[in-house]
Amino acid sequence: MPRLRLIADGTGPRVPPAAARAVAAVATGLLLAAAFPAPDLGMIALVALIPLLLAADRVRPRTAAGLGALAGLVFFGIVATWISAIGNERAAGVAAWAGLVVVQAGYLAAFTALVPASRRLGRARIPLLAAAWVAVELIRGRFPLGGFAWGQLGLTQHDGPLLPLAGVIGADGLSFVIAGINLLLAEAVVSLAGRRARRVAVLAAVAVVPFLAGLAAVAVVPFLAGLAAPGPPAPDGPAVKVAAIQGNVPFDRSNRGLTNFAVFSRHVAMTEALAGGPRPDLVVWGEGAADDDPVANPLRAADVARAASAAGAPLLLGATTELGGGRYATEGLLFTPGGQLADRYVKRRLVPFGEYVPGGGFTRALIPATGQLPYDKRPGDRLEPLLLNGTPMGVLICYESSYAEDAAQLTRRGARFLVLLGNNASFGRSPLSAQHLASVQLRAVEQGRTIVFTTVSGRSAIVTPDGRASQTTDLYTAATILADVQPRSGLTVYGRIGRAVQALMLGLTVALLALLLLGRRRRRAPVVDLGTEGAGSGTSAPRAPAGDPDPSTPVADPPASASAPDLRARDSGSARS
Repeated sequence: MPRLRLIADGTGPRVPPAAARAVAAVATGLLLAAAFPAPDLGMIALVALIPLLLAADRVRPRTAAGLGALAGLVFFGIVATWISAIGNERAAGVAAWAGLVVVQAGYLAAFTALVPASRRLGRARIPLLAAAWVAVELIRGRFPLGGFAWGQLGLTQHDGPLLPLAGVIGADGLSFVIAGINLLLAEAVVSLAGRRARRVAVLAAVAVVPFLAGLAAVAVVPFLAGLAAPGPPAPDGPAVKVAAIQGNVPFDRSNRGLTNFAVFSRHVAMTEALAGGPRPDLVVWGEGAADDDPVANPLRAADVARAASAAGAPLLLGATTELGGGRYATEGLLFTPGGQLADRYVKRRLVPFGEYVPGGGFTRALIPATGQLPYDKRPGDRLEPLLLNGTPMGVLICYESSYAEDAAQLTRRGARFLVLLGNNASFGRSPLSAQHLASVQLRAVEQGRTIVFTTVSGRSAIVTPDGRASQTTDLYTAATILADVQPRSGLTVYGRIGRAVQALMLGLTVALLALLLLGRRRRRAPVVDLGTEGAGSGTSAPRAPAGDPDPSTPVADPPASASAPDLRARDSGSARS
């Protein structure tokens, strides 16, 4: 009997299938959020997508897209709560958060629509869908308005057993592996429900073994990491003694000018306190530690010179600088021990509505709340290492830690260690700081470089090429980190092939879309029945619907005919794929 449904006899109310699918989508959103900092239960990522995949597999693509959007609203709504703290007005911050979450949920909706659309491809769709997940992450990290690279699935492994693989396949590859494990396990569940024990055994061997290996790796990470991936490049020069200053003056929106001065003064005092101790080779302040341009402001310039002279070392600090003509930029400025400007890096990836307003004056007139940002900063156009006493070091600022290609470009151009200048003071005790540090851990392993992560109010840390964060500071605490940084010049596997990994993911996704388009055209092509009366008249036989029907929608049996294909048999066969 086609479309036969068996409903368990019970006294409780029957849960409508649509409601059950919605619950599954919400469950995936919650599980994904739990895998990220905080609560940072990274291993949950290996199964977090399964409820959504099962719910979406037997419905129409547009229904699946709705389920994906629901999961995305829950996931991004939790992971990106810190967005609501942007700006001086709470309502404007909430509006920015809501808009971002809706856009990002749309990307997850697009991926989920591919799940039922690709069902006829059988098991071949598993690697293609896993690649499509990565492609969606890559695209949403760039569009619109420069993208939002936060929430990448590979980030869940920032301190997990799979982390060493980032040196070979990067965070993109980790996302592929995690999505693939979820897809394999979901397929195993579907096969089990269909009582295909033989297939279940094969799929379980493929899907469960990596999962169990990951669990075992928790106890033997050093050994397994050496087997699974080559180690980072070896140090090849004298250590660089670094002093990272976390000044910690909480951001006060009620009096920005005085707060900026207090932040700057605290950093100056803490740097002067280094005098008399071991002389560092570099002192680092976080992003915005000198928000009044120390190059254009003589008083600030004098204070910088005094601090650098007291420490007896070059000073790298984050500042808002004046470019002239009412233009500003976020920069990393490198001063000599005598206080002269030696080099500078202009931040290239600016935060929309945080550092500039898209549309400028038009948007400010249309949305008055955006007027709280008094000016638009300008992005830089150069990404080259800065020279520290002849040693190339790469400098990135804040949000740029989310983009693997930026760190890769710096290492390919000779950077022997990296410095990331952050702030985070505006976001309170939200998960942002932990998420930010997690992205730095991925970048360190991908490039095989030590990263000096220095923020104004925490969390600051020294992240070694194995991804381990040491001397991690607490939030809103004044602290000075002293560390010996080992320079390296070799490249990791991912440092060499990172762009190829991304190209492969995009290529597989294009192949998936091409297969779906080809299959759709074939199903829509007219079929001429030459064995019936009127042959050659161009009359075509009825064709199957373009998409798989929703199981909750009754489908009439096709007319019996010796020449007509059995659609139910074909659908049944596709259900086994």
